[in-house]
Amino acid sequence: KTLETYKNKAVVAAAEIEEVGGRQAIAQEKKHESNAGLEARKTLLQKKQELISQAFDTALNKLCSLPAEQYIDLLARLAANASENGAEQVIFSQEDKEKYGQKIIVSANEMLKNKGKNGQLTVSEKTRPITGGIVLVRGDVEVNAALDELVRMQRDSLSAQVAEVLFQ
Repeated sequence: KTLETYKNKAVVAAAEIEEVGGRQAIAQEKKHESNAGLEARKTLLQKKQELISQAFDTALNKLCSLPAEQYIDLLARLAANASENGAEQVIFSQEDKEKYGQKIIVSANEMLKNKGKNGQLTVSEKTRPITGGIVLVRGDVEVNAALDELVRMQRDSLSAQVAEVLFQ
């Protein structure tokens, strides 16, 4: 009788172990599925963020590679709009200073005068390592209107719209 009691207890214990093991296996499988789903969503989000970054990089590249006349007009408008008193110095990248600096200043000063403002912007002797655009300097005050900075500032507000266009 004792042997049979032990056999019965062993059968019950084996059934309990099998049941607990089965539940643990199911829980482990669900955990793996959940982790795989989470990883897939993270990868998808990362790829979407990369595409959004590429869209903003493309926009910056297009701004920087506008035809000369349009680029000069863009930077002149930036200078005129960012100017506080019409007498600031304008810092360019080395390339923009050499190619377009004086033309941009002439155009920006004309725009300022048309608005009834003092049109006496000047090209700074200094240059900056900026990706297109300008930096206006008045004493210790600088207004950063570099194109890469302007695109970066717009990124937060436009990312949702860009994502909507890209991922419809």
